[in-house]
Amino acid sequence: MWRGLARLLAFAIAIAVVRPEVARANGRFPASNAVIFSPSDPQTVIVRVTFGLLVTRDAGKSWRWICERGVGFSSLEDPSYVVTKSGAIVAGLFEGVRVSRDGGCTWASVPMPDGATVFVDLTERSDGALVALSSSYDKRGDGGSLYKSRLYLSTDDAKTFAPLGALMDPTLLAESVEVAPSDPSRLYVSAVRGDDSPRQGALLVSTNAGAKWTERAIPLDDKELAPFIAAVDPARPDRVYLRTSAPVERGTRLLVTDDGGKTLEKVFAAKGPLLGFALAQGGDALWIGGPDDGLHRGTREGVERASDLKVQCLAERGGVLWACSSEASGFIAGSSTDRGSTFVDRLHLAGIGGLLECPAGSNVQKECAGEFEKLRAQLGLDPVGARSASPDAGAARPDAPAPTRGLGSTGAIVVVVVVAAGAAALFVRARRR
Repeated sequence: MWRGLARLLAFAIAIAVVRPEVARANGRFPASNAVIFSPSDPQTVIVRVTFGLLVTRDAGKSWRWICERGVGFSSLEDPSYVVTKSGAIVAGLFEGVRVSRDGGCTWASVPMPDGATVFVDLTERSDGALVALSSSYDKRGDGGSLYKSRLYLSTDDAKTFAPLGALMDPTLLAESVEVAPSDPSRLYVSAVRGDDSPRQGALLVSTNAGAKWTERAIPLDDKELAPFIAAVDPARPDRVYLRTSAPVERGTRLLVTDDGGKTLEKVFAAKGPLLGFALAQGGDALWIGGPDDGLHRGTREGVERASDLKVQCLAERGGVLWACSSEASGFIAGSSTDRGSTFVDRLHLAGIGGLLECPAGSNVQKECAGEFEKLRAQLGLDPVGARSASPDAGAARPDAPAPTRGLGSTGAIVVVVVVAAGAAALFVRARRR
């Protein structure tokens, strides 16, 4: 899976398509840039936005809102989310791991054995186990900044987590983690070393579930900030796709390794940030895109331009490509069944119909009740019964973006729409969120 690289450019795009008064208290603007799928309920879709989460239980016909405090945070961050086979929603926050087992109404913190709090990524193994990556600044050493980066494993549906392997090299700031779908013992972690430019990128490889790591170099140019794992090929555990991040005025790259990081090749060089990547379930087709570069499709050998979509996220399931974009492209989330040539709009900001229906005493009721009218006014939403898609929803629309939604037997889907964060915070963090 992937989680979006929130970048300054997305922030600028949001300003261009949303009125200034729409800004939330946390200083961010509506946008979208990430998608995840749930294996349990094909009708449930969750959209992550800068002001919390949007939830549909009827495959996108209606949408309800969960505020940030309902989940358990209120800072400038876009949490990593995973939906487990049981339907539990697990969030990796800068304040720890939170889980909801009732569809998003009630959230509880998951205790960590050594008190780790700053979680930057979550992923799920093919056997259902969860892997969480904690990574934070520790102190200043003789040679520069030192960090605490460690993996944690849960085999009981996020009820408990245990350390997975030893602490990583303290000179490396870990950024993202993925597990090979065809080999649960094959782990990959991307990281960066150094405080000054050029930084040193690294891919940490473990073939024994984190007991031992081998470091592979990922060369970065003088402006690139860090590498992030886009995906591991579902059938080839040695094939890994990586994206680089960079300041908004610089280009980024999509890289691939076929030998577990020993060698790297460039698949695509972008003018701006690559916020979206999707890999077909068989691994033989891929999509890549960003706000500056539109949507490209192809294979490991190369890609070609498919449309001018201002891509903020991409995901594929069962032959359906989803993307996140802005209202300027025609929707916040849309889907395509023709490999990205045309899209159907699935979600608009005007599709937020109210607060998520939850029992009294739940986090959502305690933290979010009474806030929707403020949100509606700030976003300029229709009073009641706001639409979830345009009146002509279902009509093919060229050059529009794509999020995640389950169709037919494709399995349950959770679409996570990530919104661009404030410029300064994103630059300093250079985090995968």
